[in-house]
Amino acid sequence: MNRLDQFLGAIPFEKIAADIQAASADQTDDTNIEKVATMLDTYANESRVTLALIAEHLQTDQSILEVGAGLCFTSLFLKAEGYNITALEPAIGGFGMFEQLKNMVLAHHQPLKLQVITEPAQSLHTDQHGPFDLIFSNNVMEHIPDWQGALSAMASVLSAQGKMVHACPNYSIPYEPHYGTPALRYFPGLSRSLFLSSDADLGIWHSLNFITCRQIKKYCKNQQLHYYFQESLLYNALKRIDDDPLFKQRHQGMIANIATFIMRSGLGSIIKRIPPTMATPMIVEISKKE
Repeated sequence: MNRLDQFLGAIPFEKIAADIQAASADQTDDTNIEKVATMLDTYANESRVTLALIAEHLQTDQSILEVGAGLCFTSLFLKAEGYNITALEPAIGGFGMFEQLKNMVLAHHQPLKLQVITEPAQSLHTDQHGPFDLIFSNNVMEHIPDWQGALSAMASVLSAQGKMVHACPNYSIPYEPHYGTPALRYFPGLSRSLFLSSDADLGIWHSLNFITCRQIKKYCKNQQLHYYFQESLLYNALKRIDDDPLFKQRHQGMIANIATFIMRSGLGSIIKRIPPTMATPMIVEISKKE
């Protein structure tokens, strides 16, 4: 983790933010330096969480795939550390701020020659990709409309002894972490009207598929895949809200206050015992062999 912080610290975030603004033809609010810097900081912070997600699974002789690599910070770092990793991040058109940022970050690390697949996860195919010994994603599965098709495609390029590790919200619990609001998965329109502010950016909301732990279990059983859901994740999430200033800002208000109360009142030991089906987020490990 210290080496990741050193790697991130060497990336000229301020220069990249200034270059993005300078490259913008219309100089809209969407490309001001503060917003670009915030996006860079957010993805950098998430890369720390992603690394913690997979650290115990990493081996230098593996072929690795990151699905939904974002600005590719995690993949670039692992590539710099000597791992054989490929990043998958679908191209959105090439003109949006996100795509510009990703291309600038990749250009800054061009000597690493990170391979980037710019197709959706559903397009993975054994004739063109893989096999991979480790496939992982962090806060990606909830944004894939056909998540079953994506998992099937990932399974097709997973080696016989390989493993997938995916972290995402469990929408059996009526809470939406991107907005820090309640969410009723069967009534997304009503939830949006009741809980989202009038000026909320709806881009993320419209991408949500409201995936659940039970759905993944059912899918894996039907596909004869083995699965394991990690425990104590609700406790870890509440602890992160209490410990991580950037993460706490995303969950400001009632949720942040509840997290602080639980972590400082001694109730955390009870929260640790809640089963995965009744907690959010969830981390599932999927393999072809038990």
